[in-house]
Amino acid sequence: MTETLALARDEALRHAADHRDEALADLVELSRIPSISALGAHAGDVRAAAQWCAEKLRALGMTVEIVDGRVHPVVLAEWMGRPGAPTLGLYNHFDVQPPDPVDLWTTPPFDPVVRDGQLFARGVADDKGALVAGITAAEAMFAAGGPPVNLRFFYEGEEEITGVSLGEVLCERAEALACDYVFIGDGEFDRPGVASILTGLRGVLQCQIEVTGAAVDLHSGLYGGVAPNALNSLAHILSGLKGPDGHITVPGFYDDVQVPSPAERAQWPADVDEDALRREVGSVALEGEAEFGLLERLWTRPTLDVHGIVGGFTDEGTKTVIPARAVAKLSMRLVPDQDPDRLLAAVTERVRELATPGVEVTVTGLGQSRAALFGVEHEGVAAAQEAFAAAFGAPATLKRMGASVPVAADFQTALNPKMIVSGFSLPGDNFHSPDEHFALGQLHGGVDMLVRLAYGLAARA
Repeated sequence: MTETLALARDEALRHAADHRDEALADLVELSRIPSISALGAHAGDVRAAAQWCAEKLRALGMTVEIVDGRVHPVVLAEWMGRPGAPTLGLYNHFDVQPPDPVDLWTTPPFDPVVRDGQLFARGVADDKGALVAGITAAEAMFAAGGPPVNLRFFYEGEEEITGVSLGEVLCERAEALACDYVFIGDGEFDRPGVASILTGLRGVLQCQIEVTGAAVDLHSGLYGGVAPNALNSLAHILSGLKGPDGHITVPGFYDDVQVPSPAERAQWPADVDEDALRREVGSVALEGEAEFGLLERLWTRPTLDVHGIVGGFTDEGTKTVIPARAVAKLSMRLVPDQDPDRLLAAVTERVRELATPGVEVTVTGLGQSRAALFGVEHEGVAAAQEAFAAAFGAPATLKRMGASVPVAADFQTALNPKMIVSGFSLPGDNFHSPDEHFALGQLHGGVDMLVRLAYGLAARA
């Protein structure tokens, strides 16, 4: 790195260190917005989060556009003030999961509170903390004379609902949105002090199964034994999709599963400690396909999980009815090279086979994305390794993650940049769970890392 770049980098790092309180205030402010993408009642809040991001980026002197998506907005921003320098794109999402069950939160989910060096609120770890880290890093670089690379920001409000809006924008505007590198900041550390750079993500297929039986709920004493029970049928269907051994029973479900290569396996850390994982999960035992190790089950095997069931009477006391309607929501995590469209058709056929007499079943897809693999033999990952080591004291591990970032495959298809997929949250930050939290040290370290990444990329140009 030239002396000029090093001096500018150090000035940006000093600026960030001197403005940590402002970064925290920004994260608190954004986290107060209940930007729950899955609930239509919060569509205005999702747009408010998009506008918050847009205003912050405009204040830095960036060109910003809010694009209306199919469900929620996309925010695009750019600063192309370094002709000839590489372009770095930063991706995050500003939508969050519903906070349910709210009664298990220590403090209200959209009333951010700092306790023991952690900020507690829905969405702080997934993904508003990393989003604010990116804005803060850009602010520090502008204060130091301007970023050393060209910058693009890609923010979406549909990540938690497997939306397609940002992916469509990327495909439609591929030439105008070109990037040399894209940093997807929506992951977690391997362990405290040690980041992860991901070599792959699972895809996802989400769907809803609706079962209808009689025209209305019926008296179980008068009609029990002859009337079709929608909830009984749904239970039979769900239990038939996956066995107690963890194997999914949908014919052809595993046909296209790509097995990780021996070379990739050699990069993996030793298998996780089963007792430690069980304690993290909070269960007396772990489940799944016993013939595969824990890391394979967590990263490279497909899954099927039921997320919620609605039907019949669930209030206090009893009501002896035969439910006329029952609904379940479920998802499957997919691995390379599984095709979501083919699998949705296969699941639909299997559901119909499992349905009991007298009911009608409907399977509706609710969102999907393909699994993605990322090459790590490029200078972007090398720069990220150096940046993580300087910011957090250790280089990042190379590993897969079992979660999904639906738009990751769209970036690859539309823009074909060198991908750097990582994040700043810690294991145990309660993604999607009550008392979600984000360490203040991860926020500030993330700012430091992103500043260093930009200057590291510039030095390699």
